[in-house]
Amino acid sequence: MIKKIITLGPRFSYSYNVAFANYKDIEIEPVDTISDVFGEISKDTHGIVPIENMLNGSVRETFLELQKNNISIIKAFDYAIAHVLASQNDSFDTVMSHAQALVQCSEYVNTLRKKGIKIIEAPSTSRAMEIAAEDQSIAAIGSIDATKYYNLNVVKSGISNKNKNITRFIEIARDKKQTRGNKTSIIIKPTLDRSGLLFEILSVFKIKDINLTKIESIPTGEKMNDYIFYLDLDGCIEGKKMKDAFDFLNTFVDVTILGSYNIVK
Repeated sequence: MIKKIITLGPRFSYSYNVAFANYKDIEIEPVDTISDVFGEISKDTHGIVPIENMLNGSVRETFLELQKNNISIIKAFDYAIAHVLASQNDSFDTVMSHAQALVQCSEYVNTLRKKGIKIIEAPSTSRAMEIAAEDQSIAAIGSIDATKYYNLNVVKSGISNKNKNITRFIEIARDKKQTRGNKTSIIIKPTLDRSGLLFEILSVFKIKDINLTKIESIPTGEKMNDYIFYLDLDGCIEGKKMKDAFDFLNTFVDVTILGSYNIVK
C-alpha cells in the first residue's frame, strides 16, 4: 500500500503533475532535488523522477542516483511535455528553468539570449515559476499548471524545439522488487575490464533473442574510464530467456536487476 509519493518540486513540476494525474488519492510531497527523492523513498513511500526525454536524452541525475541507491523501478510513465514561458509582466530581463527544459527549448531560448536576456538554471521548472512569482524581473519556463498555480501570465506557449515532446518518468521504491511487466531495467558492473567485454555482454542478449532497447554508460566516479551500464530490455524477469541470460552474465559481470514494469502512456 503506497502511503506517499515523493516528487521533484515545488508543486506543479512535471514530476508532480505525473504523480497527481496517476495518484490523486495519495499524499504527494515535493522535495528540492532528484537526490532528495531517492533519499526519501521506502517500501510504502514511492518516488517519481524523470529518466529520459525524447529530445534531450537521459536525465543524468537520475542515472547517477540509480547507480548509488538500492531501489526498484515499479512503473514508468510517458508524459507529454508542453513548455510555456511565463512572467508577472513583460519587463523581465532573466529567464530561468531546469537545465532539461532549457535544452528542450534551446531554439527559443537562443533567440532570447541574442536579445540580451540572461538565462539561468533552476533546480526544477516549478521552482523557476515560484521565483518568477516573487520577482517581476524573472520569467520562467515550465508547465501551464504551474503558471496557474503561481498566478503568472503566459508570455509564449509552444516553445519546445519540436511540437511532440515526451519525457519518461519512473516510479521507484525500496525493498520492493517488481518481477512482472513488459520492460526490464538492469545495471551491469564489470568485475574486470578487458578487450571485447561489452561485445560479450551484448552477445548474451543476441543469443537469447532478447531485444535491448537502451544502453547507457555511467561513470563509476572511482577512476577514469571506469563505467557501469544501464540497460532496458523487452520482457520480464520471470521469463526463462531472461533468467538464463542473467545467470550467464553473472558468471563474468555483476548484474543488478532494477525490476520489470509496464509503461503507462
